[in-house]
Amino acid sequence: MKAFVSRFPVLTLAVIVLGIQFGIVLVAASLMPKGARMHDAPLAHMIFRFRIFWPLTFAVLITYYLEGKAGIQNLFGAYRVWKVPGKWYAFSLSWKFLFCYVGWAIVDIAGILPWPGAAQPMFDTGGGVHRMHIVNLLYTMPFIVFVALVEETTWMKYCATRLQDKYSAFMSCTITGVLWGLWYLPMLLLGEGVPDGIPWYMFLLSMVGLAILLGWVYNMTHSGLILLIMQIVSNIAFFIMPALPAAHHGDPHWIKVFVWVEVTVAAMIVIRYGYKNMGVGPRPTWSDGMSPASVTEDKKSRIGAIPLTLR
Repeated sequence: MKAFVSRFPVLTLAVIVLGIQFGIVLVAASLMPKGARMHDAPLAHMIFRFRIFWPLTFAVLITYYLEGKAGIQNLFGAYRVWKVPGKWYAFSLSWKFLFCYVGWAIVDIAGILPWPGAAQPMFDTGGGVHRMHIVNLLYTMPFIVFVALVEETTWMKYCATRLQDKYSAFMSCTITGVLWGLWYLPMLLLGEGVPDGIPWYMFLLSMVGLAILLGWVYNMTHSGLILLIMQIVSNIAFFIMPALPAAHHGDPHWIKVFVWVEVTVAAMIVIRYGYKNMGVGPRPTWSDGMSPASVTEDKKSRIGAIPLTLR
C-alpha cells in the first residue's frame, strides 16, 4: 500500500478528495427541496460546509504517512520564504485587477463590450442576508484566507511540486489545474459554493491558466507566501470588481474576457520561459525540498535569508 501511495501520491490524493467532494455535493443536493437554494436547507448547508477541509487534511495525512515530520515541514516550509524582490509583492497584490482592467479596456476600445466600471458600489446591499458589499467582504475574509491556505498548500505545493519531480513544469501545472477545476466542478454544476453563471468549460480553462500562472511565480520565487497573497487577492477581487455574471444580470461576457487574458498570459509565460522549467532556473520539486541541503536552507529562511536558488 505504501509503495503505491509513494509512487502515485498525487493520484492518491485526487481520487480521495474528488470522491469525497462529489459525495458531499450529491448528498447535499439530495437534501435540497426542488427549486430551493442551499441556505434554504439547513442540513444540506451543514453537510456542504465540510467540503473545504478534505484537500488539506489528506495532503497533510498522506505527507506524514510517506515522509513524517520532514514532509510536513516541506509542505508548509515555503510560507517562510518572504525575502523576494518587491515586484513580486506588487504583482501578487494587483494581478487579477490588472488582468480584468486590461482585458475590459481592450474590448471597450474595440467596441465589443462597454466598460463595466472599475468597482461595484461597495456600500450597496448585496448578498449575505442583504449586507453591504463591503461588510459582506469583511465578514467573509477569515473564510477567504483559510480557503487560500487550503488551495495553495494542497494544489500548488503538494500536487504541482510532486508532479514536477517527474514531468515538465507546464505538464505538472496543467494536471494540477485540471484536478483543481474538477474539485470545484460539482459545486459549479450545483450552483452553490462558486459564483453563478460561469460556463463550466470557461471555469476549467481558467483553473488551468491559474495553475500555470501560480506555478511560474513559485518557480521564480520559491515563495509560498507570494502564492498565498495571490490567491487571497484572487478571492477578494470579484467582490470588488463587476466581473461576475451576477453584476450583469447573468451575462458572463466580462468574466470570459478575464479568462482569455489569464490564458493568454499563461501561454506567454510558457513561450517566454519554456515548458520544462517555466522559470529562470531548474524547477523546484518536492524531492528538492526533502534533500539535506534544503533542510539547511530552510533554517536560513526562518531568519529571513534569501534561498540559494534566488541569489
